[in-house]
Amino acid sequence: MTPLSSYILTHNSEMHIGKILEPMSDVADEIIVVDSGSNDRTKEIAESFSKVKFIFHPFENFKEQRIFAEKSCSYDLIFFLDSDEIPNITLIENIKHLKETDGFNSDAYTITRKWNVLGKNIHSIYPVVSPDNPIRLYNRKNTSFEGSQLVHESVTGYKDLGHINGEITHITFESINDFKHKLELYTNIAANDLIIKKKKNNIFKRIFSPIGAFIKWYFLKSGYKDGRIGLITGQYAYRYTKLKYIKAKNINK
Repeated sequence: MTPLSSYILTHNSEMHIGKILEPMSDVADEIIVVDSGSNDRTKEIAESFSKVKFIFHPFENFKEQRIFAEKSCSYDLIFFLDSDEIPNITLIENIKHLKETDGFNSDAYTITRKWNVLGKNIHSIYPVVSPDNPIRLYNRKNTSFEGSQLVHESVTGYKDLGHINGEITHITFESINDFKHKLELYTNIAANDLIIKKKKNNIFKRIFSPIGAFIKWYFLKSGYKDGRIGLITGQYAYRYTKLKYIKAKNINK
């Protein structure tokens, strides 16, 4: 049987952490919870699961947090989820089958993920359409987050890519306050990413890119099909794009 490590990055994640750790415990040989300073019941809930190793690590950006997590794992095969991604039974059973048959022949595996905003499954939210198929299981011998960008991070280095049947539901925003909090967090990181990549940041970018983002994600990516929620996700695309350029400009000052 192929040994499997799992990890989750957490920060005040008491809402969903138990729903993730329960099915994850059924398939992982160890679970690493990397927490960036929760002050709710995240640690208490996580440590109620016998396979969990809870580690505090200060947050710099998502890329560095993931690199720390993958280095903390005992096994090369790693299955990871975000603290708002809930796997279904089909996914867990298929991963168990691959473990039991030593069937992991690819460097990395995608998994279908549906996005949920304010209780509604949606068609898109910047910068992804829904459903999408992110990599959520990989072999660190050939694949890593070392080459990733700082936000909307993804693994690189794999030569062949497989897919595991089943689904993850991504609980994106549960309230308007959650919307505002994540907008601030992600645009802080995205602004630094712009600076590192030396992207253009002139007045035309700051004026027209947010408008283009709204048009793309509300109209072209079918956000309008989601009704009132679609207007909120369209606004998210506009504000995210505008804020990352403004913040990058202010940092450079």
